[in-house]
Amino acid sequence: MSAINTNTIAATPTASSSSAIASASANVAMTAKNFEFGEEIYSDPAMRPYLEQYYNKSYAPMRDRIAAMREQPPATITTKDGTAAQELSPDQYEKMIPSFDKWLEMQQQLSAYDFNDQSAQMLEHAKQSVETLENRAPDSPSDIRVVFSNGNQILGYIDKNGGVASHSGASALHAVSNKANELGLTGQARADYILREGSKALSRQYPNLEVSQYTNQTAPTRREVSQTWYPGHDIDQDYATALSEARNHLSQQQATHDRVQSNMRDMESYLLGLMEQSPA
Repeated sequence: MSAINTNTIAATPTASSSSAIASASANVAMTAKNFEFGEEIYSDPAMRPYLEQYYNKSYAPMRDRIAAMREQPPATITTKDGTAAQELSPDQYEKMIPSFDKWLEMQQQLSAYDFNDQSAQMLEHAKQSVETLENRAPDSPSDIRVVFSNGNQILGYIDKNGGVASHSGASALHAVSNKANELGLTGQARADYILREGSKALSRQYPNLEVSQYTNQTAPTRREVSQTWYPGHDIDQDYATALSEARNHLSQQQATHDRVQSNMRDMESYLLGLMEQSPA
């Protein structure tokens, strides 16, 4: 016997008496046709009887399962590691079901509309990640504007946004970057400061320090940077892996957002049906 799935209950529910619907409908100052759904429905007294029916509908499968469990001996389940364990008892499952008032309170704190907003934001972030990677192919211009090196060893670099990356032996660059932060420097002023002070600090450690500067037009490609300073780095493989992972993540986020929206539409459709059936 499989365990009860309690993970998706919060987005499903309802069953209140027709008399409660009838009495509440007299106070509903809107029509089903122009009603706008939102998280406010969970604190709207006029929506309470409809939401109670939705709540009961959602938890009905779990309650039916609990009722069936009471007629059968306790089931033994096997965990992922192969360990045998006894399933929770009907009473334990029963305690997992919140009261209607508690469920309403939970929805006011984190509703289906909140989940929709969150999933939309995560989807947008995933889209931006893929777009960013697609624009950062191996043969596209790199963001590097200054490279600090000692012979064939790269010590660190400054990117077009004034960001700093330092390698072993170039911790002085981070100290300079932190100082720039303290001074509140941004943009070109920040980049100029790090170039000037970073060159001074590193030249004391590396008498043969070389500083190479680039513009938007002369910046090396990502492949050139890899071949020059990171010869053991397989840029094509790493890029292909990163892009594949980003696209897979986008697909997952799209599926999640579609599921959240589907659940929300199902809920609204159900509630709307109840509102249209109630007496005017």
